[in-house]
Amino acid sequence: MSGPAAGGIDAARRLLFVHAHPDDESSKGAATAAHYVDAGDRVTLVTCTDGAAGDVLNPSFDAARLEALGMAAVRREELAAAVAAIGFHATYDLGYADSGWHEDAATVPEGTFARMDLDVAAAALADVLRTERPHVIVTYPENGGYPHPDHIMTHLVTVRAVELAAPDWQVAKLYGTSTFHDERVVAMHEAMLAAGLESPFEEWMEEGGRPELPPHARVRCDATFARRDAALRAHASQVDPDSFWFAMPRELEREAYPYETYELLWSLVATALPEDDLFAGLDVAAWDALHDARQRVG
Repeated sequence: MSGPAAGGIDAARRLLFVHAHPDDESSKGAATAAHYVDAGDRVTLVTCTDGAAGDVLNPSFDAARLEALGMAAVRREELAAAVAAIGFHATYDLGYADSGWHEDAATVPEGTFARMDLDVAAAALADVLRTERPHVIVTYPENGGYPHPDHIMTHLVTVRAVELAAPDWQVAKLYGTSTFHDERVVAMHEAMLAAGLESPFEEWMEEGGRPELPPHARVRCDATFARRDAALRAHASQVDPDSFWFAMPRELEREAYPYETYELLWSLVATALPEDDLFAGLDVAAWDALHDARQRVG
């Protein structure tokens, strides 16, 4: 497990992302993370598993490299390159075994992340929270964003870790990622059609069920879309450079929907929805001072 960069933890605003696998940090909130890095905030990443159960999803990936290194090592190297592209100040690897995709929870192998004792896994993350003292955490919604057992477990572990870390450190706000919120998909789909281009979201639109409720938070981060794309491409075993991730011209995306979106799972500070900043409603200096005062009294 790597740790904090020297002198960084006292940064005024502190944001921590908790993700299940290497590549999740690049596909869910990467531009937001880079945006806050550029704003001078401390941005930290926790990855829960080694990603070793993943399949190669890029047909052009070098099979010889995979055979020589093994999937866990490949994904560790890819994660390091993605972290550098985004600019995270520190990374922590909880080191659990990837559970793999299972529709039936009963088939998840023993010893993998999704089968770990919740309090044991959460205690490891709580130690990170005590070290990093994040004001805001981004993880997944209750359903994992999609029903991968590791994503659901990541949500559970994060919520429990916040409980375990208090009163040593109290997190102020918790968000779930909402990468392909329907509002975003509709905006991008319509922009592609208006430009006379084939939309990669055609099947998505045909599934119906729109519109859903607006997102709780929209973070404008189009200035860091290039960093997001570089991070995605760093995961060469998982991301096909010809896939839908890159199908929309970036200038068109910036015009159509220059945001990443989030669900506010809970907040200990008053805020008005929708937000345009994950730190909305939070006076971090006052929050830190209150916490430090409580620690002295306690």
